[in-house]
Amino acid sequence: MKKKVVYRGREYIVETLSEGKISIDGEIYSTDVTHGVKNIYKVIVDRQPFTVEVKDGEFYIDGEEAKIEVRPHIHIEVGDEFLEQEKSKRITAPIPGKIVQILVKENDSVTKNQELMILEAMKMRNRIFSPVDGVVSKVHVTVDTAVKQDQNLIDIEVK
Repeated sequence: MKKKVVYRGREYIVETLSEGKISIDGEIYSTDVTHGVKNIYKVIVDRQPFTVEVKDGEFYIDGEEAKIEVRPHIHIEVGDEFLEQEKSKRITAPIPGKIVQILVKENDSVTKNQELMILEAMKMRNRIFSPVDGVVSKVHVTVDTAVKQDQNLIDIEVK
């Protein structure tokens, strides 16, 4: 089953596969999870070890609190005529916080997965990435703007 996972302001599509493998955005990784003491796990992803602790519903990766949101992934098949109609993409705040850096301006060309801005929330910096190739048509916030969850940050005209 596929899940949409939001980590540090970026969405990933994660799917557990057989034989200890997972797919993250289509890339396949080998994993090994060993349960340690209480709520502490040793996780190895492609030979990279991590210590993960689950405490009171919060995740800590190598001692650092990790805000992770897991949602169902819903894939909708659409025809080409619908895709042609999607000419702009609205980028919204994944969590409430404060804009601390804006890396693009109106009329800038951007590529998919390009970093657009940094949103600080609960003393953590969350990087906001472009989900599409396009041109920034409108920046709705400035540095030091306090934003609510799902507030519009940037509009991008899709190429």
